Amino acid sequence: MYTALNEHIKRVRQIFSKNLNERDIIDQVVLSTATLLKEPISLGSDHLKTPAEGYGRNLLYQDPFFMFVVVAMVWPPEVGTPIHDHGTWGVVGVANGMLNVTNYIRHDDGSRPGNASLIELGTISAKARDLTHVMPPDEDIHKVWNSTNEKSISIHTYGKTIDHINVFDIKANSVEQIELSYDNL
Repeated sequence: MYTALNEHIKRVRQIFSKNLNERDIIDQVVLSTATLLKEPISLGSDHLKTPAEGYGRNLLYQDPFFMFVVVAMVWPPEVGTPIHDHGTWGVVGVANGMLNVTNYIRHDDGSRPGNASLIELGTISAKARDLTHVMPPDEDIHKVWNSTNEKSISIHTYGKTIDHINVFDIKANSVEQIELSYDNL
């Protein structure tokens, strides 16, 4: 594939081989992602698909031993996610463009299935080469969107494949699990 991405994958494999705790893994993957994004990266249209509506989830790599994944997200103008979680840690770097991220925390204890009360913590605007992370349970609920008139691309490294997420409706105080797939498979 591409040299910079392959080097990132090698670094993440080395991080996993050290048997670190999640916080230390995140810190080191943040550094690796920053290195990956030092120079503009071009993944080509063969790796970056976008559905007719919404944003594109493109699997770039799935590790057969450590099970982490590297994903490229394609964000058309004015498109974003619902409020959701991942159930695993993740590091996100903006490769091109700009993204907004609003973070939330659960106000309820999660004991009532289908119900969730959230509190908004704030919104950040991230430009190219900016990084952020998610880590369950308290740093995982968020929404992401591209508020610009240009396409944005972000690179995500997650601790595992994400084939389902919890989607939260803040007005209805509800949560439901939905399945996800990749657009380039």
